[in-house]
Amino acid sequence: MSPGPLNPPVIASSWDELEEPVAADLQVLARLATLATGLPNAFVTLADSSSPPIRGQEESYCSAALHEDDVLVAEDVHLDERTRGIAARRGDSKIVTYAGALIKTDDGRKLGTLCITDDVKRELSAEQLDLLRGLARQAMNLLSLRQAKKDLTAALDSMTRLATIDDLTGLLNRRAFFHEAEKLQKLVGRQQGEVCIAIVDVDHFKRINDQHGHAAGDAVLRKVAQALRGGLRESDLVGRIGGEEFAIVLPFAPLQDAVWRVQQLRMEVAALISDGLRVTISGGVSELGGGPVGDALRRADAALYRAKSAGRNQILAAGELLPNEAEPLAA
Repeated sequence: MSPGPLNPPVIASSWDELEEPVAADLQVLARLATLATGLPNAFVTLADSSSPPIRGQEESYCSAALHEDDVLVAEDVHLDERTRGIAARRGDSKIVTYAGALIKTDDGRKLGTLCITDDVKRELSAEQLDLLRGLARQAMNLLSLRQAKKDLTAALDSMTRLATIDDLTGLLNRRAFFHEAEKLQKLVGRQQGEVCIAIVDVDHFKRINDQHGHAAGDAVLRKVAQALRGGLRESDLVGRIGGEEFAIVLPFAPLQDAVWRVQQLRMEVAALISDGLRVTISGGVSELGGGPVGDALRRADAALYRAKSAGRNQILAAGELLPNEAEPLAA
């Protein structure tokens, strides 16, 4: 009996996502399967070994095909011992003839099946089954290429992260911070906005390491980094630029506002308790303007040094005088 009009092939996947180009190519292979065998229905199923079967999936003919070492061919699913149980439980199914070729890797892992069906009994020749196997291998090649691209993308993402992110705190590292700070400086400058830069340092950090160990010191740095990132605006920039030193760029913030914002961060850190330790930070803030980022950071660092000398746990602006540093009145 000659088949009726060919039905559109279907991609059935248990994977959450399948890129559109890959799905389209699998559709082409399914269409070729219908042309090569004369059976009107063809589809691809992809098994996800990391997830439990979808409800009812264990009752599918394709799941039965995954238990085979070669093509599962059932000229009548109601009579074949491998499929008749499924057919009995799926009484509403019109499938009579089924054939499923394995999509499997070179090491034998079964990723899915390329299947063809008809609602009448059909006999498939050895040549047609060879063509079905060949198309299943092409499906495997497509999926292998897809995985290779994903692996390459993941490797590039990992390399980018290693090059830009401080592994301990998850913040930008020194090099990436300076690069992003210069970009942000230019962006704010084009909009004629004010921008400031700050440097903060964990007080008595060496004492923490010496008395409580480096693991405790690392935990303190992580907690401080979280407090800084959580207390900043989305538009602000923060990075770890040294052992216990962090730098912050605050766009569209005049010096007075920037100092206030960093003071808020200081108070948030002072409220932290890390492994029973109370932590404080000191800092300095400078206008960034349009000059070199390094010059502005040095001005902020000088203010940080004065904050440390004045007793720590405080934030000073570059050029700000402490009460005991006030200039004497002219005679």
